[in-house]
Amino acid sequence: MPNTYYKAIDMFYAPNARIQIGTESKYIQFDNVNRIEIVESVKELGDKATIVLPRNYRKLSGKGVLEYLKVGDPVVIELGYDGNYFEEFRGYLGEIESSAPLVLHVDDAFYPLKRNNFTKAWPSITLRDLLAYVAPGYTIACPEVNLGTFQVNNASSYRVIRELQKQYGFYSYVRGNVLTCQFAYDVRGTGNDFTYAFYKNVKKNNLKYHRAEDVKVRIKAISNLRNGKKLRYEVGSDERSASVRTLNFGPLDMDALKEAASQWYNKLSFDGYTGTITGFSYPRTHAGDTLTIADELEPERAGRYLVEKTVIRYGLTSGYERENTLSFRV
Repeated sequence: MPNTYYKAIDMFYAPNARIQIGTESKYIQFDNVNRIEIVESVKELGDKATIVLPRNYRKLSGKGVLEYLKVGDPVVIELGYDGNYFEEFRGYLGEIESSAPLVLHVDDAFYPLKRNNFTKAWPSITLRDLLAYVAPGYTIACPEVNLGTFQVNNASSYRVIRELQKQYGFYSYVRGNVLTCQFAYDVRGTGNDFTYAFYKNVKKNNLKYHRAEDVKVRIKAISNLRNGKKLRYEVGSDERSASVRTLNFGPLDMDALKEAASQWYNKLSFDGYTGTITGFSYPRTHAGDTLTIADELEPERAGRYLVEKTVIRYGLTSGYERENTLSFRV
């Protein structure tokens, strides 16, 4: 399939960026940036942003720009067109590269959860109680699951949450004062629905169309029972080249686990597209949204997909675009 389609909608608008670093009462603002990249993912723990400032920001009011910045400062990134702005990212300044141009690395709301430390062991504990212990002050949204024996040894909240992802398949994110910890692909809620139509609002793509029978995948399904024990079931291709997906679920009996595993296998073995598709600044897609792919020339290939990852790019020369990685059909 050709990898580039253009409708030059962004050429009629002047893109603009606004970066605020600091508290609401005392912040520094940058209205001129070389480049911004924001990476969101359903499967990765924490979103990130990179800001590249031009050389002329080395001095502000006679002072070096680094005198205004410190690690841990709140950061808000707003992007838009023709003087209109939309918030694209909110987080904390995690790292400053003091070269020229100046490069700023920004972590999302997980940043404060990297700055604490805990040591404790439990003979049995639920997921909710563990999260309430390591993330006090947050409202917890999670399934009712007993983790059984669990130990935290000189670890931050972030490391504990990352271990929950590795051991149990929980994926987490923070929005405001709510820490959500769910099983795979449930972490972003229902998301929003958008449409990309070839020859209209698609900038370029790296998509491949395949048939269900060509997909070689094997599902390893795990049920996490409330007593801390696990049930396991596998379904799918036995070929050595098959990709393996390990999926964790809440407390399901074996029949329900088999049904859930089969449903996921059917989701991953589908007639449709895989790969990435890039649009302009609008529609404002994000990881966890649903994207409908429409093609006037091949309407039978239309389909709705979960957006697993979104990379938002802004640059003085490259413009303002969103690259979306597709997951399964929905």
